[in-house]
Amino acid sequence: MKNIRTNIFNPVSPETAAFLPDFVISFEKGKISSLLPFRKFHGAWEDKRDCICIPGLIDLHVHLSQYRISGLYQPALLPWLRQSVFPEEERSHNPYYTEKLSRDFYKAQIAAGTTFSIIYTAPFVEAAQCAFEVASDMGIRAKIGMTMMDMNAPDTLKHSTDYALRHSIDLYEKWQDRSLSYIFTPRFAPTCSAKLMQEIGSFAKKHKAYIQSHLSENPDEIAWVKELFGKNSYTDVYADFGILGPRTILGHAIHLSDEELDMLSSSGTAIAHCPDSNFYLKSGEYPLRRISEHDIPFGLGSDVGAGTSLNMLYHAKMMNYRQTKDAILAEEMLYRITLGSAKIAGMADLIGSLDTGKDADMVFYKAPAGFDITQQSLSQLCFAPDIFKICKVLVLGKDMLDLA
Repeated sequence: MKNIRTNIFNPVSPETAAFLPDFVISFEKGKISSLLPFRKFHGAWEDKRDCICIPGLIDLHVHLSQYRISGLYQPALLPWLRQSVFPEEERSHNPYYTEKLSRDFYKAQIAAGTTFSIIYTAPFVEAAQCAFEVASDMGIRAKIGMTMMDMNAPDTLKHSTDYALRHSIDLYEKWQDRSLSYIFTPRFAPTCSAKLMQEIGSFAKKHKAYIQSHLSENPDEIAWVKELFGKNSYTDVYADFGILGPRTILGHAIHLSDEELDMLSSSGTAIAHCPDSNFYLKSGEYPLRRISEHDIPFGLGSDVGAGTSLNMLYHAKMMNYRQTKDAILAEEMLYRITLGSAKIAGMADLIGSLDTGKDADMVFYKAPAGFDITQQSLSQLCFAPDIFKICKVLVLGKDMLDLA
């Protein structure tokens, strides 16, 4: 049993975060066993009264294979893919490169307070398998997918439909622990054939598997999709091939008609909103109000490497800053990078909030000397995170980072 005396912000809903000042959070065997006001606690405790404690952060959309190209700029999505992304992803065919890349990436995530993520790797089975093995060795929790491309891609990255399906199914069958599992990952419609998407949709529906991809990020991309598939909209393509559903997470989703929003809503499909990436590539402004009106679930993704940071508090702030009209309060910012994303990932019974019986995944932020931690401190943590420094990260109660 471990006991830590601290100040907790616990997400409840987009509107509410419970503030628990001077509480003791106790955990054993990787699970939270109690949260008690200090005045009611009896026993030994570790002193983190100068800290804010929140649940481990969740990154709903990130590209491990692009970690080293953050900041390599092009003014739009498609040129950036051709000139920066594809050459870098080719390097992940080398197992020695991918092993080092994976370790560096996971260390950086932990240092940023991320304890669960949904990951794209390069389109090689070796790259995905290496990402899983390193994650398992380091105690990293994630859903990981091999990016699938069987058309309209460089020959060095493009594979046959059979290769993409066979290896994805093999990885899915091998990695099924809830803490570390496979997610089917067609990159996006322009690089995936009708047959590939149909097979993915059919398999995922039959086996209740998760799917991730990209949707309506860029106007040129959307025009290309319509030209390739002859559909009325980008979302129509995914709907027709069985990609939409309650275990599907689509990145970006910026340029959508009301009909497309209806399809996403009725199918239960979720969105990974990537505000920093959208700004970086000048892709457009996320239609937050319309997404909310259609009751479509969404969380936040760093989208590294188009995203410029693995710090999910930064991306929560960018969610606010990238809305020209709608204000987003700190309670919702915290929710979208914790409990809201845990629900989308099918993990809310384990992670996303600090409740009795859940996994002991948590992050501690140290306040400067003399700083009063109050109900208002959540706003400061979200909007001015440099005030606070991460000093401790726990996953399943194990110290992954301890700078005390």
